Amino acid sequence: MSDVFMVIFVASIAVAVIQQFFKHSRGSQRRTYWSCTCAAAIFGFLAVYPDLQKGLWMALFSLGAMIVIAYAYTPYIKLGGKIYALTVHDSRPDPDEAAAETTTGQQHDPAPDAYSGLLTAPKMWWVLVPLMLISAGNTYAFAIGEGEGWVAAIGITFLVFLAIATGYGDASWGYSIARGQRLQFIILAIVTLGTFAVLYLGAYAIAKRRPVRSRHSMEYRAHPDLRKKYSE
Repeated sequence: MSDVFMVIFVASIAVAVIQQFFKHSRGSQRRTYWSCTCAAAIFGFLAVYPDLQKGLWMALFSLGAMIVIAYAYTPYIKLGGKIYALTVHDSRPDPDEAAAETTTGQQHDPAPDAYSGLLTAPKMWWVLVPLMLISAGNTYAFAIGEGEGWVAAIGITFLVFLAIATGYGDASWGYSIARGQRLQFIILAIVTLGTFAVLYLGAYAIAKRRPVRSRHSMEYRAHPDLRKKYSE
């Protein structure tokens, strides 16, 4: 029976993921996803029964993984009428609930501080924290002779690119330093021993004098207020 339960476990996850590519209502998608998630947790537990510890781990891992996937890629986490999701698009109300927003001719920007209209400033800067922790950790490991040089090089390159790109972009489009996310900025400065802050602030200062505002950029296209402000 364990093989049958494992097949049902895999099928439940597959249905949860694949069903979103078929046309049906957001509510139906949400119900299908969480029903399949619960089924996967149950049958994952049964697939390794009577090993209770392993079964519990299997159920919790599958449930946790599906929750993370739902937050990162879907609008399926809805509590108290509010949708919790990583991106701005997935965080918007369900289509039937948001119909009233289209009644006015004026464009509405749900997150004017969002980077390229994808991640709000707080989420973007909190995402940077673990990324810089990993980068700094790999660099430190290499420095003490316990890490690979190419891994450290990739991490350093990533750090430099993100610091300069975000600093230049924020200043070019008239945003404040780190778009107001001071706590995350301070954490990043500490984690990288000041490197991120120096690169970011240097790029920010240069962009204040020589901004780059392409009309083809996602930032320009995502925010109506920027199109209005920099249309000349």
